[in-house]
Amino acid sequence: MVTTPYRFDFCGGHVAIDFTNTVGDRGADPKEHFNSFGDVLAWAAARGVLTRGAAAALRRQAAADPDGARRAHRKAVELREVLYRVLDAAASKRQPAARDLDLLNAYVSATFEGAALSRSGARFTLETPRRSRLDDVLRPVVRAAVDLLTSDQLEHIGRCAEDSCRWLFLDTTRSRTRRWCDMKACGNRNKVRRFRRGGEN
Repeated sequence: MVTTPYRFDFCGGHVAIDFTNTVGDRGADPKEHFNSFGDVLAWAAARGVLTRGAAAALRRQAAADPDGARRAHRKAVELREVLYRVLDAAASKRQPAARDLDLLNAYVSATFEGAALSRSGARFTLETPRRSRLDDVLRPVVRAAVDLLTSDQLEHIGRCAEDSCRWLFLDTTRSRTRRWCDMKACGNRNKVRRFRRGGEN
């Protein structure tokens, strides 16, 4: 069911950010890596959002309900894009568009509907109703996004300095000077480009 033999990259440093980084070369020639619901499940299993068993169960459910899988795939892409726009606004120290916040809030409301605190030893956990829907794979992403957007970490979201990339990351460096999503990829690409420019002079 996975349509592309793509190995997902988790250089964003946060589940919600890594979810948005499933489009390559956003600033140039975007390359979609969520081409099917199977790709979404592959990402979730690789990132640890779902166990392999849960991912396998959802794959079986998707095979039995191809229309539902297509709807869940469209929702995943819609959530990813609105989340990217909201987090990108935070990285640029801008307010998100009102329509984007409204759409993201619709996912938040659906995710936390019926949620309740339950005792877990000396602590509490937030329990959400157990359902068996294909788009349940998105719930941990929404929860992670809420945690990020309501924390001090929001101020540490950065955008890759490589214009063709535009991936986001959580800057955990002490000096807050991280420039690249991945130094080995975009950082080196930029270094080579500057070296070539220097050689042309």
